[in-house]
Amino acid sequence: MKILIVDDNEASLTSLKLVLSDLGHTIVAMDKPVEALAHATSEFYPLIITDIRMPEMDGLELLTALKEHPVSKDSDIVLMTGYADTETAIEALRRGAYNYLHKPINLQELMVVTEKVAEHQTLRFENKDLKQNMEQRVSEATASLRQEYAKIKSRLQAVEGIGDIIVASQAMKDIYDQTQVFHQNPSVPVLIEGETGTGKEIIARLIHYGQNGSTKPFIALNCSAMPHELFESELFGYETGAFTGSRVGGMVGKLELAEDGTLFLDEIAEMPLSLQPKLLRVLQERSFYRLGGVKKREFKARVICAGNRDMAKLVEKGTFRRDLYHRLRVGHIVLPSLKERPEDLFVLTNFFLERENKRKRKNFKGISQNARELISSYPWQGNIRELENAIERAVLLNDASLLEAEHLDFLENTQSEKQNKKQIDSNNDQILLNNKLELPETSFNLEAHINEIIQAALDKFEGNKSKAAAYLGISRYALMRKLQK
Repeated sequence: MKILIVDDNEASLTSLKLVLSDLGHTIVAMDKPVEALAHATSEFYPLIITDIRMPEMDGLELLTALKEHPVSKDSDIVLMTGYADTETAIEALRRGAYNYLHKPINLQELMVVTEKVAEHQTLRFENKDLKQNMEQRVSEATASLRQEYAKIKSRLQAVEGIGDIIVASQAMKDIYDQTQVFHQNPSVPVLIEGETGTGKEIIARLIHYGQNGSTKPFIALNCSAMPHELFESELFGYETGAFTGSRVGGMVGKLELAEDGTLFLDEIAEMPLSLQPKLLRVLQERSFYRLGGVKKREFKARVICAGNRDMAKLVEKGTFRRDLYHRLRVGHIVLPSLKERPEDLFVLTNFFLERENKRKRKNFKGISQNARELISSYPWQGNIRELENAIERAVLLNDASLLEAEHLDFLENTQSEKQNKKQIDSNNDQILLNNKLELPETSFNLEAHINEIIQAALDKFEGNKSKAAAYLGISRYALMRKLQK
């Protein structure tokens, strides 16, 4: 799709051009609105994205001129605005703007708006050509836009991580089925519980997008990253003068930005206790007020919450409201840790290896037996996220046809290594305690004895370096260095 971007800020212009070009669009970027007007009225652009505040001609003036010209009157125009310009953006919608985006631009929101425009332009071309009774022209005119629409949807899902969910184990298959049920019932709040790194946000996005995708907004708020004193205004928004230091024009909160899409509250256990009854009231009455506001606003979005702590225990301790907890868990998903779904371990490993191999243009074709043993024995306390990061680092730093154990030597000691080290330390302490260690009077060749110990460990495990290293309480890489010496 051809897109014209107009912004006098060079950095913003360059950034938007790179992002949209990466999605396969043809981009023309201009920093002078007067020149952009002349260009857009001589050549049709399905989508025009323009800043509001610009010298010579502001975004509203440009919008009005474009809508009055026969060439550009059917262009979908999206304005970029700071929060302080929200009222101006609303006025722009009254004058015929398609939508507006808050600066700094959110990538997900940008792609959702672009997807909607592609679909809108597709339908517009279809209707126009159908009225002219030219079915062949309809097919030709909309083919490229349909391809771009499919590409945008695929790209959006890739960015959101939806394609990364693995459903090899029965547990994950059951959870996947649950997400589709919840997707079809947007009025049902959902609570997702699971350890860090198990993929709670991916599951939340899968509930939102479903199997066929969605153009509705997905608004995420991490409760643990939000200062308590700013939490309420961030969630509910506020009107001008609501408190000292508030912005002129007020601010739109996350409840409002979610529209009829999804509001995702991550780390819900960190929500201030004083704010919890207010969220409960929103869920029950499906309405809210901005801070300092007198106008009741309808709340239409679905609510999905996630946490890595045992919510039931927090309720018993009195640090999370019981009534809110039961309201949130009408829909309830508990994600198993990676160690609880071992059948997924190498399915995920192969998926990440293949993906990073392609991204980084490497030549990995498989996983060696030694690497498999290491991956199997490692505890993966960070779950899927730790596995993903480990494979990405191994592929980045190495060039080989097989993923080897030494490529993963940066990992912490496995549980078995730690247990062996603990046992070795205990044995050594016992030896010293009983005075059984006797040193010669003259000299002692430490290096020679280290070599003998290493060789004995290798003999004990029939040459298996990974098992010998684990037995000695060192990494396989450290063992290889000692062998090279």
